[in-house]
Amino acid sequence: MNRFTVILLLLAALLIPLTAAAGNVPDAGISIAKQLDSQLMMRFAGKDENTKKKDREALARSQIMIMGTTPVNINNLEETSPLARQITEEISRWLIDRGYRFQELRKGKYLRFDRLAGEFLLTRDVSKLVTTSATSQAILAGTYIVSAKQVRFSMRLIHTNSNEVLAMGTATVPVTDDLLPLLDDRKGGSDSLVPTVRTRLQ
Repeated sequence: MNRFTVILLLLAALLIPLTAAAGNVPDAGISIAKQLDSQLMMRFAGKDENTKKKDREALARSQIMIMGTTPVNINNLEETSPLARQITEEISRWLIDRGYRFQELRKGKYLRFDRLAGEFLLTRDVSKLVTTSATSQAILAGTYIVSAKQVRFSMRLIHTNSNEVLAMGTATVPVTDDLLPLLDDRKGGSDSLVPTVRTRLQ
């Protein structure tokens, strides 16, 4: 085997863990979304034998408006992380792709321009929101817990009026080196929950 082939094989071996890590978050979001969808279809798609199952499900999905919120740390409901926000984005993307309707809570009243940073429409400043009320049928909410090796997400769709849990899904994301910065919003505070030292077998 020549030197060039050996180098290519070594590079491929080094890149495989990075590729796997990059796919973990979207895969977890898709897994949760599929669980939620399956449970919602059991409830709302009906059993009309004169209509195809695919058509019944498409109709049911189109009639469900969802608000997406950020998962919070199960040990501190005031704490979240960039990873938690990204899980909501991944779940929302999959559900919208299947025909569910989503309400954007962060839409600002005005398009804001910044010469250096660009144009912005989304905001978390309550005074700048278009509306602080919502009209959805279900709210996507959830919790997560962090250990040294994984982050476990438990997401649920809660009926807006009754607080009944309509569907629930779970997934685990392995903690990898490239994921560590997404686990903490406190920018390296002394009480950080993420490990300060990590080792990896080579």
